[in-house]
Amino acid sequence: MDYAGIQNNLGNVYLVFAEVKDKVKYCNLAITAYQEALKVRTLNKLPIDYAGTQKNLGNAYDTLAKVQEKDKTDNYKKAIQAYQEALKIYTLDNFPMDYAGIQNNLGVIWRALAEIQDKAENCNLAIKAYQEALKVYTLDDSTNQYAITQNNLGNAYQTLAQVEDKTENCNLAIQAYQEALKVYALDNFPMEYAETQNNLGVAYVAFAEVEDKAINCQLAIKAYQESLKVRTLNKLPKDYAGIQNNLGIAYGILAGVKDKAENCEKAIKVYQEALKVYTKKDFSMQFAGIQNNLGIAYDTLAKVQDKDKTDNCTKAIQAYQEALNVYTLDNFPMDYAMTQYNLGIAYDTLAKVQDKDKTENCNLAIQAYQEALKVYALDNFPMDYAMTQYNLGIVYHTLAEIQDKTRNYNIAIKAYQESLKVFTKKEFPEIYRVVEENIKKCLLQSIK
Repeated sequence: MDYAGIQNNLGNVYLVFAEVKDKVKYCNLAITAYQEALKVRTLNKLPIDYAGTQKNLGNAYDTLAKVQEKDKTDNYKKAIQAYQEALKIYTLDNFPMDYAGIQNNLGVIWRALAEIQDKAENCNLAIKAYQEALKVYTLDDSTNQYAITQNNLGNAYQTLAQVEDKTENCNLAIQAYQEALKVYALDNFPMEYAETQNNLGVAYVAFAEVEDKAINCQLAIKAYQESLKVRTLNKLPKDYAGIQNNLGIAYGILAGVKDKAENCEKAIKVYQEALKVYTKKDFSMQFAGIQNNLGIAYDTLAKVQDKDKTDNCTKAIQAYQEALNVYTLDNFPMDYAMTQYNLGIAYDTLAKVQDKDKTENCNLAIQAYQEALKVYALDNFPMDYAMTQYNLGIVYHTLAEIQDKTRNYNIAIKAYQESLKVFTKKEFPEIYRVVEENIKKCLLQSIK
């Protein structure tokens, strides 16, 4: 009995050590200690001690999964198993607080697993666990735990919205975050308030993709601005930059439906704020992502605003090229292809708004699209392949009006026909009609 008690306590001390140094080492030592304790603390002989040690063991495996990429999934599953063993004793009726705490922990793990595998299934398990916890954690009796669990529940619904019932799950995520904000006031819980407002903003942006785009984007912007009351450049620079990037995305979506030029300019401004923190040297991935977003904003501005078209196209191209200093074909193929595709669009736009260097810009657009097609294969990425081939057809179509008429019209036709391998008449009647008309134009113009 003493041996088991000391091993359990030793495991607890190792877990405290794991919070400050050598996390993997001390998590493993904690796990070993708890397993020693469980040689004595069995379910039949010492059920309450057994449950307590299983709970601790679950905490150790959970922490290990968070800090060690190797065996992450396996360690999460071992944590789940340990928590479920604890729940054989820690029932809702007999140990409600322990029951709720473990259910919340299970929810966190299942949501983490959802990012790795079986997204819908694991999100639904997380949601069920959080709902079990909320049978105990009420707004009146367990205020702080209620808010934590509602925020976690919102995160689970938001992740689930990525794969099923987007409208319903976005709404449920928003409701959960709003419940958390009944506790997390700006004055009393500034950090938690800022985090939940940011989460709420993300949920509104996701909701904007399916309905009420303008209203939901404006609600997202309002939530992000609330978060920025806490997450300032001086006090929390990384969080500040992250929210500025999120704001840019919201302004960009809003620009698609309302005040296009104004909202593009707002997006550009907040992206530039984010780049005060996300430098290429210190945050290369974030730097590249924002440069890509910045390029999209400049390119959109060039399309919707009569003034400074050439200047905005040039700035878009520069931003994409900055992103491509990080996004290489070998290391980040998907990001590379996306940015090359965007770069092709920017060169195409520049060719349309600037007669000078039209041929050169068409050729640069073609080169960028061809780079994107090194990743966007028909079998693996049919939609991306089709869109890239369609745009490639448009550029060759434009180029044919300047030089090598017959050759470039034929290449344009070939690219359009490649896009029709995906854009079939049955599934995409509108775009199919447009592509067919473009092919006819190329055929007619090539023989004039």
